[in-house]
Amino acid sequence: MTGRCERAGYPRHASQVVEWLTDVVSTPLRGPGASLAGLERVIPEMEFWLPARDIRARELDRLCRNYTLDGAPRPMLADREVHGMLMGYADLVFEHEGRFWVLDYKSNHLGYSDDDYSRARLTASMAENRYDMQAAIYLAALHRLLRSRLGAHYDPDRHLGGAIYLFLRGIDGPERGVYLVEPVRALLEGVDVMLGPNGSQP
Repeated sequence: MTGRCERAGYPRHASQVVEWLTDVVSTPLRGPGASLAGLERVIPEMEFWLPARDIRARELDRLCRNYTLDGAPRPMLADREVHGMLMGYADLVFEHEGRFWVLDYKSNHLGYSDDDYSRARLTASMAENRYDMQAAIYLAALHRLLRSRLGAHYDPDRHLGGAIYLFLRGIDGPERGVYLVEPVRALLEGVDVMLGPNGSQP
């Protein structure tokens, strides 16, 4: 990492970057309670494909408003439908103590003070950027993958942990940079119906 900083023209900041990244990977994540450095079963940049049988943007919007971000106001989606396939990459999927999680790194700048990364500010950023919709799709993809792999043994309440949004600049803030989107059953089932009968293809 020091060498990369030097090559980028920031040799004086190398030690600060190393210290910051050390904090990021060693801080326990709210939800699983484990740090990134402590994880053993991980899948970085997991690709997924989801069939979009009849995804109505307004219906997905309604589900997200009802079951995420504590009902925070957010921009309205355009009224349109999606048919075909959805393809995406999850930054990190991991398993910890029998539960599976999807994690997305965010570099959003919310302010210069650690207090600028409070739960209220994280929620506002999640809402403004409609990360709630991204989380719903990620959770649906992981839900379908686990259902396919675990079969009859799969129980979302036991196996699916949630979607973690790690705001890297807020690692020293009151929430340690973490906003957790819970896998509410009604949200999972609503998105699953819109996706149609086929499973995800990681």
